[in-house]
Amino acid sequence: MNKDNKSNKEIKDLYKNYFNIGQVGLLDKFEFSKEKVLRAQGSFIYTESGEKILDLTSGFGTQNLGYNHPSILKERIEFASKEMMPFSRLFFNQSIALLSEKMALLLPGNLDYSFFCNSGAEANEGALKLAYKYHNGNRNLLIHNENSFHGKLIATSQITDSPEVYFDFQTSLETKCIDVTDIDLLKKTIEANSKNIYAIILEPFSASLAKPVEYEKLCLINDICKEEDIILIFDEVYSGFYRTSNLFYFMNEENLCPDIVTYSKSFGGGIASISGYTVDSKVFKKSYGSQKDALLHSSTYSNYVEEDKIALKTLEIFSDAEFIKQIHLKRDYLASKVENLTKLNNVNSLSGDGFHWGIGFEKVNLLNTDKLLKILPLEITKDPRFVEKLYVSAIINELYTKYKILTYAGFNKDIKLFISPPLVIENSDIDYFVDAFEDILDKQPLILIINFVKNYLLRIFNKD
Repeated sequence: MNKDNKSNKEIKDLYKNYFNIGQVGLLDKFEFSKEKVLRAQGSFIYTESGEKILDLTSGFGTQNLGYNHPSILKERIEFASKEMMPFSRLFFNQSIALLSEKMALLLPGNLDYSFFCNSGAEANEGALKLAYKYHNGNRNLLIHNENSFHGKLIATSQITDSPEVYFDFQTSLETKCIDVTDIDLLKKTIEANSKNIYAIILEPFSASLAKPVEYEKLCLINDICKEEDIILIFDEVYSGFYRTSNLFYFMNEENLCPDIVTYSKSFGGGIASISGYTVDSKVFKKSYGSQKDALLHSSTYSNYVEEDKIALKTLEIFSDAEFIKQIHLKRDYLASKVENLTKLNNVNSLSGDGFHWGIGFEKVNLLNTDKLLKILPLEITKDPRFVEKLYVSAIINELYTKYKILTYAGFNKDIKLFISPPLVIENSDIDYFVDAFEDILDKQPLILIINFVKNYLLRIFNKD
């Protein structure tokens, strides 16, 4: 075999030895871990073994336009073929200028100034720095919401209130986690920390819970922040670019406008690693408006020209009237279909918006399954939510094994199966998923779990 064409087993061995041994252990439980991906297009992934997989994960939110959108690919090829200059801080660049202008035109209010970086966590940290600088370091407390997810860097992990980030890393911020949507509690917290809160950060739509915040409460939070001169940051890293029911979720309410909005994921059209934040002009000028402060926040690969040019093409697609019309039709069709899933066996909740939905399940009773649990790794079975996770994992594996449908789960406060397809998904593919899901939920939970565990053990013994 060509040394540059590794088998899936060889790739996994390299992961174990040189990249991330624990990740291999996590993914090896699932049937799709046996596959080597050759290419991807639209809503589908194609494997070396000849499988065509319907992807309902959208690459964890990066593929709103579907894999390898032709216009996005053309833009990257053109950039390379013309030998364009990818980076310099000493020359003004048209793509950076136009991308900044485009974001200002698309966003409401005075959200006029933008900064572009590499990941959503970086965008959030940049927003926190700007908010702190706005108060010139005279305020020290940052408020974040319960069950939040803002990233896994040192600062953003401190404001991520999710079991997924369970380890207490070193601290760099003075923070307080409350239910920000409890308006009375928020007011009491502000009163108890008078003139010391520099920012509140929250997700208007929580992707890890597939749960929106009511617009009435968002507006009240916005008003309170304006009165107290607290910088309000909306994290729309996952929910932006029509993943929910508008370009950004908060834009469904015309009277709602934060001081800073952060974004990433599909901003790069599915192939460029780019994120950003856009900030109110008054806030930006006070924070970074002078020559002295102009480079207080930057990095080598911030405002990278090639990524900015691709993001500009992405926004052109998202601004097309016919495209917007079509995704609204598909969004409504998807919503009508997933709402019927609440009638299925063991489904006890459905939440979401647009193209991101979370399905919750009734707790599974695994009485008299001591023998089953004993053959699984002890570390896993100690998790108090182990059985819930096992059932959702079994459903994910069955969807893939029987129907070649790829889904994923979230293990925040609530354990949910996520349906998060590309915006370009066809109605027929939505129907295909719904039929498959109905078929699988007809099976008893214990049967699904036994099949999942059995297949997992067979993979261990066969060493695929």
